[in-house]
Amino acid sequence: MKENNKKIIVYALIGIVVLLLLLLTLFPGMIYAIKDLGVVGNNIENKCIPANGYTEQEWREHMSHHPNIYKECLL
Repeated sequence: MKENNKKIIVYALIGIVVLLLLLLTLFPGMIYAIKDLGVVGNNIENKCIPANGYTEQEWREHMSHHPNIYKECLL
């Protein structure tokens, strides 16, 4: 009985990993969207200021890829 439980757990974990890899393959921008939501959610008043690790030009380029989030910064 314990052997069957271990197999079920292993198969469930493998299934979850495969599902996550499939989602990341089909929707690669999902990581950036989640990252941007964190920036917008935490720094609503400062979202036009470059995030850590970005230069001014890099941040402007990044914002241009997400005009729906940074529309007031791109004017």
